[in-house]
Amino acid sequence: MALVFSLLGPLRARCDGRELDLGRPQQRAVLAALLIPPGQLVSTDRLVEDLWGTDETCWPKDPVGQIGTHVHRLRRALGAPGLLVGASGGYRLEVPRTAVDLFRHEAEVTEAVALRHQEPQRARELLARALGAWEGTRALDGVPGAFAARVRERLAAGRFATVKALLDLDLALGRHAEALEPLAGLAASHPQDEEVHRLHLLALHRCGRTAEALAGYEALRERLDGELGLEPAPALVELAERIRRGEAPVLLRRLPRPQQLPPDIPDLVGRAAQVREAERALRAGGAPVLGLSGPAGSGASALAVHVAHSVQDAFPDGQLYTGGGGTGAVLAGFLRALGERPAPGADVDELGARYREALAGRRVLVLLDGVADPGPMLPVTAGCAVVVAGAEPGTLPGDAVRLAVGPLEPHDAYELLARIVGAERVRQEPDAVAEVAALCGHLPVLLRAAATRLAARPRWAVADLVRWLAERG
Repeated sequence: MALVFSLLGPLRARCDGRELDLGRPQQRAVLAALLIPPGQLVSTDRLVEDLWGTDETCWPKDPVGQIGTHVHRLRRALGAPGLLVGASGGYRLEVPRTAVDLFRHEAEVTEAVALRHQEPQRARELLARALGAWEGTRALDGVPGAFAARVRERLAAGRFATVKALLDLDLALGRHAEALEPLAGLAASHPQDEEVHRLHLLALHRCGRTAEALAGYEALRERLDGELGLEPAPALVELAERIRRGEAPVLLRRLPRPQQLPPDIPDLVGRAAQVREAERALRAGGAPVLGLSGPAGSGASALAVHVAHSVQDAFPDGQLYTGGGGTGAVLAGFLRALGERPAPGADVDELGARYREALAGRRVLVLLDGVADPGPMLPVTAGCAVVVAGAEPGTLPGDAVRLAVGPLEPHDAYELLARIVGAERVRQEPDAVAEVAALCGHLPVLLRAAATRLAARPRWAVADLVRWLAERG
């Protein structure tokens, strides 16, 4: 039995080519939450919030009971026993990612991004096929609930970025005549999107309408100045100057590749299993979110940096990093690093939308450390991934991979001290080394600080460090 699902338009399910009746809108909303991504356990609490939001005053009288009813009806509608299972306070829909049009679409976009410079014709074919999977332009059309609204917004930004990438490739491949009309429509509907206008200017010029292109540039310059107090972006200015001089413009824009990761920790020990699990999650495709949390001193931040370095080859379009700060300031900084220009005075919602648009079609790794509310900084774009250190579990999406970072095992604590102080020195006083580890709670940050103090005092024995630590409680 071949069961497939469509999310890029109205939510549909087909079995061997026959469309299934998925029932009422809220029943469809439950199915949507179980399909993104499929195969993962979704808690009942999360399903309640996905349908009715976080304000309990807006919930029905028995939300958990209603979720159970929707699930029961979905089981009957899908007609496949064992497909929708309940476990551990939630539900799981056992279907592969390839059965959902959204994930096939995202895989094609990710492949196209990787090929856009080496094989532009192949990249264009992939993007055209990915866009062809859409039924209309509104994902989850008719599906209610907070979750569907969030997914719809994300996918709309991703579709817009994919359209721009396709038209960019059209110009690079000499298809300027075919690209001109859709670019004119985009330019009219997005009067402040400078990348759209750059492509439109280029298409006009290559179609022999140079005077119209330059007039359009001047109109854009005046509009940006009047509405935002900005000059056009350097790429637009350069294009206009090249057109005026009669030079061949650059066809395919090279995007900035931010490299913001802090230096890796050279003496990380005792985290091999967690590193392997983290790498698996971040390389799995889609838009994974990895959360690392633990008590103060456990080294969650250091582990996050190490993991980010270990997978950066999978994110060739760059890495973004923040160690905290206001949401608006962080988003504006990320936009500048990605080659965008945030509008002065833009609010967090506008900056977040611009940020997601800028990431769509790229493979970028984002590392967030000590951010109270990481939600607006999660790209949720296929091909990108996020590592979050120190965030409260409730601030991460329900499908995030969460790893607890605790104290080191005794032998790992010994290994860390030996690396910093010297193997021979710690080998002479194993009992004192064990006491140091215990006084530091086996926490790597405290152990590293204590070992650094000992390494700087070659006349001290390890027992001297024990006394020093004991005196300070």
